[in-house]
Amino acid sequence: MTARTDVLLWANRIVRKGSTAPNQLLEIRDGAGLDEAQAAFHKVARMAHPDLHRVSLSAEELEMVTTAYARVAGAYQELRMMRMQTTRLPRTSVKPPANAPVNKMPDLSPSEQKPIGPAGVAAQMAPKALIYYRKAENALRRGDLTGAVLQLKMAIAADPLSTLLRRALIEVESEMAKGG
Repeated sequence: MTARTDVLLWANRIVRKGSTAPNQLLEIRDGAGLDEAQAAFHKVARMAHPDLHRVSLSAEELEMVTTAYARVAGAYQELRMMRMQTTRLPRTSVKPPANAPVNKMPDLSPSEQKPIGPAGVAAQMAPKALIYYRKAENALRRGDLTGAVLQLKMAIAADPLSTLLRRALIEVESEMAKGG
């Protein structure tokens, strides 16, 4: 079979599946790891990326391949997000430095430091920003203010409208300026 025939058969098979589980669209076993999902998606991308077939397919065929590819790409992103949400960093048993705030983001008000609960933070920012925010918390636990600033900047890039993230960044940068 030719590459054109292979990609059309694949696209037809994916389009017929409709909205099924992500692992079925990626044609991997249920419960497969992220590495297996990534390998399957990369295999599909090498074979069926619409840009590879712009010249060799008719408009209708290209539309079908694009639709199938979009479904598979969406399934891969869904699997990645599910895996990232279920994967948590283990609690460390290493004692943080004496001057490092423990399990707290910097105080966002001029009074005292308060822990920010997971539900409160999650409701105030985009999911990707929350991942960077949690990494910033871990950096603060280690006493790594520079790492915390970097992670907060990444969180702001993911959720530019979050005032909570901007205030946290200002607070950490002011701690750095103090030599904390």
